[in-house]
Formats: sequence, structure tokens, C-alpha cells
Amino acid sequence: MWRIVLLVLLIAVLVLGASIGYFNAQSVTFNYLLGEWQIPLIALLIADFAFGVLIALAVAAARILSLRLEVRRLRGRIRENEAELRNLRNLPVNPEPSIAAPPTSSPV
Repeated sequence: MWRIVLLVLLIAVLVLGASIGYFNAQSVTFNYLLGEWQIPLIALLIADFAFGVLIALAVAAARILSLRLEVRRLRGRIRENEAELRNLRNLPVNPEPSIAAPPTSSPV
């Protein structure tokens, strides 16, 4: 059922995109630093969208990389803490506490 709904939505998006492309086929002048370029409006819109997607992917990749580095660092700290915990568990337990008796004062 969900596949049919997704297929219908995909077809609707493709038809909408084709209609937008059909109605935006006129040429526009794209001015950039080194000159200008005559290009159909829909091609310019698609290029802008693709450029935005690439920038978003680059930002997301940088964030994912920083999170992976943090996960690696935290896993190292977990290993260190587990080793310390194992060492603490292996220490001998002293059954009698070594609490010193308070000093007694002599009567004057």
C-alpha cells in the first residue's frame, strides 16, 4: 500500500517539475563575475538547487566527521574507565577499617 502511495507521490512531483520546466523555458541572462550567459530559467533553477544540495551535503559531512571523532574519543575514555574499574575491583578488601581512636586527654 505504501509503495503505491509513494509511487503516486513520485509521479506527481515529476509531473509538477515537468510543468514548471515547460512554463519556465524562456532564456534569462545569468550575470556572474567573469561575464554573462544566456540560459533557460529552468536550467538555472536546477543548477541553483543542485548547488544548494552540494553545500548542504558538505556541511552535513563536516558535522558527521566531527561527531565520529567525538565518538572515537569517548570510546577511548570508556575503555580507560572500564580498565580503572577492573583495577579497583581487583584491589584487596580490608575487612577492618583502620580508624584511629581519638586521643584521650589527661586530666589536669
